[in-house]
Amino acid sequence: MSTEIVDHSSDNILEKSDMPKGNSHVLVIDDEHVVRQVCQLSLERAGFQVAVAKDGISGLGILDKRADIDIVLTDLKMPGMNGMDVLRQIKVDKPHVEVIIMTGYATIERAITAMKIGAYDFILKPLKPDQIRLAVKKCEDKIALSKENRELLDMNRKLRELQDMKERFMAITSHELRTPVSHLKGFLSIVNDEIFHQLDDRERQECTQIIDNAVNDLEEIVNNMFDIFKLKSRSMVLRADPVDMGLLLQQVVTEHKWAMKGEGKRELTLELLIKSKIPLIQADRIKLKTLFSQLVQNAIKYTEDGGRITVVAHEEDGYCVVAVRDTGIGISHEEKARIFDTFYESQNPDYHSTSKYKFMGGGIGLGLTLAREIAKAHGGTIRVESEPGQGAEFLVYLPIKM
Repeated sequence: MSTEIVDHSSDNILEKSDMPKGNSHVLVIDDEHVVRQVCQLSLERAGFQVAVAKDGISGLGILDKRADIDIVLTDLKMPGMNGMDVLRQIKVDKPHVEVIIMTGYATIERAITAMKIGAYDFILKPLKPDQIRLAVKKCEDKIALSKENRELLDMNRKLRELQDMKERFMAITSHELRTPVSHLKGFLSIVNDEIFHQLDDRERQECTQIIDNAVNDLEEIVNNMFDIFKLKSRSMVLRADPVDMGLLLQQVVTEHKWAMKGEGKRELTLELLIKSKIPLIQADRIKLKTLFSQLVQNAIKYTEDGGRITVVAHEEDGYCVVAVRDTGIGISHEEKARIFDTFYESQNPDYHSTSKYKFMGGGIGLGLTLAREIAKAHGGTIRVESEPGQGAEFLVYLPIKM
């Protein structure tokens, strides 16, 4: 060979160096056997896990099969697929993998071009074992630093979300909790006063009904919070009973028909359509009823009087698919990204209503979170399709067998 490709003058440095050991997985691609061998031995002595390939095609094949490779060392000038093509393909398929170019003096300009494409560094031939290890170790440190930065950014994002959740919780619950508490205090003071005994039976019944409703509202808020916590922490034990989805959905629809006309004074069309026979599914019936009740309540709250809400169910590829469609106000793209977040409510808390059925009444921001967690706990999924002013459709996919 006219050009030396390996310089052994610093081999002993590998044994003497106190540089920290590496632990990354490295792929070496070079058509020269001696280069592959020197790189492999040098890096393995330094603690790296090394795979080798004799050309670009086989190297990409190894990279495609292995998800653990962090760094690729590739020669620039190889027969067939050259190092530049290898680099381009890696940056398309696995952009997170770092690439170090090995090149001779005559191709420095191409190496610089490779850096612009996305290579981390280049090593000039003839190769020195300590130079190989140092370049790879620096690359490993860069990967670790990038990972730490991503983790810090993710932690900051989560902290901002928690702060936002806290602020929403304080804003919403200050209204949602104060209202029933105020009702309780106000009407309990009447009960304890002599004036209560001067009321007729109808008036006394109204007082006790308001107190009962306030207690139920508080109980529902606490139960929903507790259920979400248990579902997210996977500490909730679900029953696995055979459930007739047709009957369950009919019960949900019937109950809400009466409730929205009575308590809510709403004029909406609420209907159920079973498109195909659905086998009995193994599920927790009570939790599924809660799931679909939350979706129907949400549709009622965001659909104007005169609108229509349709619950559609069918079996598809081993799943029970239930769609809750409404002709309401729709959901913006920004809101769709957060609509299942805990305590997220799109409406201003000042306009919230404790009613489950009042138009634009809002709530505490737990209903859709609870629905999503129940679906997930059953091995299912839930998603929403909507455009502003075009209504919304919530789609639930539940496996027939848990």
